[in-house]
Amino acid sequence: PSMLQLPDPKRVAAIAKSQRDDLMLALDKRDSEEHLIDFVKRGWSQLEPSQEFITGWPVEAICDHLEAVTTGQLTRLLINVPPGTTKSMTTNVFWPSWEWGPMNKPNLRYISAAYADSLSIRDNMRGRDLILSDWYQSLWGDRFEFKGDQNAKMYYETDKTGWRKAASSNSALTGFRGDRIILDDPHSVKGADSEPKREETLRWFAETLPSRLNDLDKSAIVVIMQRVHERDV
Repeated sequence: PSMLQLPDPKRVAAIAKSQRDDLMLALDKRDSEEHLIDFVKRGWSQLEPSQEFITGWPVEAICDHLEAVTTGQLTRLLINVPPGTTKSMTTNVFWPSWEWGPMNKPNLRYISAAYADSLSIRDNMRGRDLILSDWYQSLWGDRFEFKGDQNAKMYYETDKTGWRKAASSNSALTGFRGDRIILDDPHSVKGADSEPKREETLRWFAETLPSRLNDLDKSAIVVIMQRVHERDV
């Protein structure tokens, strides 16, 4: 008589777990490619594993408007929000990474500026860390790679001609033209109280920044900031 060979319980459990993991990744990929807010929700733990992501209408509204920039409905966007609303993470970290990977636009070029270049460098590095995470690479790693000879914290390139450049307000930006200019807090709270500094930033925003766009009709300028003065940007 033949003996009934029962499957190994550990092997069955391992297969079931692998199938669940594959299903969750497939859901992550589908949802993230449909909406920026879903990409933020699913990718948040890659950068902030100890901090729970708490959604709400402000961050959802920000994501909706950034999606409108991606689809070409908007080319000029001003977002005024208070501190602590994930403005830098959403706009300056997740959105460019979303456009490059889930939206399959790794040719886009970004200039990211803040009142201090240390802030824009911080978010440039966060964006790169997100892209290099196992989660991101498992879903969109086949769409582009970083060029090894242009992969620094202030500036890095994709192999599909896209790049990200970190800068500070009032910098010259000579030689760079972007498809997206992201201005995240162009004034410091202290600097906004100085009329000469404030007016210098206003002049830079009105005169220098628009000249750094690739296409005046299609390229976008996105400003996200807390209000610091009635005469701020």
